[in-house]
Amino acid sequence: MAKTLSRRQFIKSQHSTKRVDLDRLNPNWPTKRVAKFYRKFLESKPPAYHPSPIHESVTPLPVTPSTRTLRDVDWNLEASSHLLNRAVFGPTYPEVLDSANDSLVNAVASLFMPMDQPEPPGEWVNEPAPQWDALTQEEIQALLDQYFEWMWEIAKWWLIRMTRNELNIHEMMTLFWHNYFATAQSKVFYPQAMYQQNAVFREYGLGNFKELLRRVTFAPAMMIWLDIHRSKKHAPNENFARELLELFTMGVDNYTQDDILEASRAFTGYVTNGVDTNYDYQNQTGFGSWWDDRHDFDEKTFLGQTGNWDGDDIIDIIMEQDETAVHICSRIYKWFVYDSINDSVVNEMADVLRTNDYNITLALQFLFTTEHFYDENFRGANIQNPLGLMQGLVRKLGMEEHTYPEYYFIRSQELLGMTPLEPPDVSGWPGYRSWINSITLPVRKLQAQSLLTGFSPWGSFDFTVNVRALAQSMYDENEEGYASVQIVRKLGMTFFAIHLSEHLEGVMLDILLDGAEPYDWSINAPPNDAQWNRMRDLMHYIMKLPEFQLS
Repeated sequence: MAKTLSRRQFIKSQHSTKRVDLDRLNPNWPTKRVAKFYRKFLESKPPAYHPSPIHESVTPLPVTPSTRTLRDVDWNLEASSHLLNRAVFGPTYPEVLDSANDSLVNAVASLFMPMDQPEPPGEWVNEPAPQWDALTQEEIQALLDQYFEWMWEIAKWWLIRMTRNELNIHEMMTLFWHNYFATAQSKVFYPQAMYQQNAVFREYGLGNFKELLRRVTFAPAMMIWLDIHRSKKHAPNENFARELLELFTMGVDNYTQDDILEASRAFTGYVTNGVDTNYDYQNQTGFGSWWDDRHDFDEKTFLGQTGNWDGDDIIDIIMEQDETAVHICSRIYKWFVYDSINDSVVNEMADVLRTNDYNITLALQFLFTTEHFYDENFRGANIQNPLGLMQGLVRKLGMEEHTYPEYYFIRSQELLGMTPLEPPDVSGWPGYRSWINSITLPVRKLQAQSLLTGFSPWGSFDFTVNVRALAQSMYDENEEGYASVQIVRKLGMTFFAIHLSEHLEGVMLDILLDGAEPYDWSINAPPNDAQWNRMRDLMHYIMKLPEFQLS
């Protein structure tokens, strides 16, 4: 019988030496000698936890299929909250209010305002690939340590970006594309390559999908991850061709095994050293002696079209297929709306994508303005993914500018099941109900409440949420009613995706007042007043509720 671990033992095990999943490693990458050292190096590292997928059909919801633009009269605080909580990390109540006071079209458009690329995590992102054969064992080991630290730096840099993002969809789309083109650092090996891919998501993730696909495909991370760099004309590798068709573009049942074989021939001859490649983006071709010697220049028949196709040609042909837009929009729908797809809505969204040259922004803006998206049955229908939950919570609480212990965010994500840069496989994270189990739920509550206590198994800190400032950010002196009632309702809107029931509102108000009258609670009470301790108690209560986990 397999040995079982308690939650306490499981959390404790993260600080011990345990092997990671090594099955995905290439025994010859970056060289056979280095690969041996690297495998041994990883055996001592703690693993990222991946919750088991829950294989059950998703219950369709009784929702309107209407893609008409939401009426102005229906654009309100609740609708604004729904949009922002699906599109950005941790919208605050004032942001939800400002969005609601604007028009729907303007509120949606503001999410897509252009943003500059953030400063990279370090100058090392431009480090060239070393000459491994010229290094001693000690030098190789030192570089492995350095690369591992740089991978951590990317993850920490990205997690901070999530908490400090402006009210803009760019950061959420970067995570969406990371899940879409799921690529794991453990196999890629080079932190420079993982950073390059993240930068591609940021620069191209809201533009033309075809260009995004090209930029991802011919960059080092994907070449390594799905073995494009190992594919030669006399031994084509099918890994990338299969996932390109099944996961990235057309979806299952829309191509044949022969199409996979022919596409794999077209993707021969591309190579990378982990940082640079032999692909010319401007001229859309491979180059150099490796390309000349190893690319298959013979005719290929792919999806019924015959020619001397290379990788770019395959992408061009795929983008001509109607199924491609449907598949892309299906995955967007699952991320932003619900796991059970409404075919009629997705098909209309796909039409928008196709007729606008595969412009991702226009397809998303279409979705975000439909009556369908705002159907009340979608509110609270999803379980928040761990990054949305935790990084968003930091932002909602106004705690994004603090400096946290080095491993505070990343270690908790290892237990919650969404370690950035280390998805479970090429399919990405299974999501939906897989996020909640007997391991992850207690950790979700523990990590959330650490922002109230300053204590966490992954590092403690000498600051906590300023509940007084949080309440004052929600208070409107021109609004009728007692401040205590106003704050309870706005906390409910901020931290719950569903409408606050009368019963739950009463329970929350009782906790906040602790026997006092509603009019006794003052928004201007001094910082050391006991009422703020009661509000902290209320925040503890909120974070323990099932509703807190939903989106």
